[in-house]
Amino acid sequence: MDVHGGQHVVFDFDGALELARRLWGLADNVDTFRGKRDTAATTALRHWQGRYATDFRNSVTTEQGSDTNLSTAMRGDARTLASLWSQAMTEEAKVRYADHVTEKRRHRSFFHRVEDALLGADDDDYGSAPEPFAVPQPPTFMATGCLPVYG
Repeated sequence: MDVHGGQHVVFDFDGALELARRLWGLADNVDTFRGKRDTAATTALRHWQGRYATDFRNSVTTEQGSDTNLSTAMRGDARTLASLWSQAMTEEAKVRYADHVTEKRRHRSFFHRVEDALLGADDDDYGSAPEPFAVPQPPTFMATGCLPVYG
C-alpha cells in the first residue's frame, strides 16, 4: 500500500449544503410565484384586447421562460454543490486516512521497518480505507456521512 498524505481540503462543508438547501427553496419560491403570476395574467388577459394586450401577453410569455430557466438553474447549482460536497468529503477522508497510516508507520519499531524494507511487507492493520461519500439529495441535502477521526 502506497499512501501519502496531502494538504487538507479547504471547503465549507456545512455551508455548501446549507447553500444547496437555500437554492432549492428559492427555486420552489420562484415556481410558486410563477403559478400565482400566471393566474393573475390569465385573469388580466381574459377580456383584454388590442395592442397592449398583445404586448402584455408577449411579456408574460418571456417572463414564464425566464422563471423556468431561473428555477432550473438554481436547482442545478444546488445539485452541483451537493456533488462537490461529496467529492470534497471523500478527498478529505483519504487525506486523513493517509495521515493516519503515515503516523502509525512512523511509530513502528526499527526491526519492523527493516522487515518492511527487505520483504516489502507491511502487516499492520491500519483499518479500512474510506469509502466515497454519497451525494446528498434534494430538497434536504442532508450530509451522507461524517469525516473519520483517527486517534
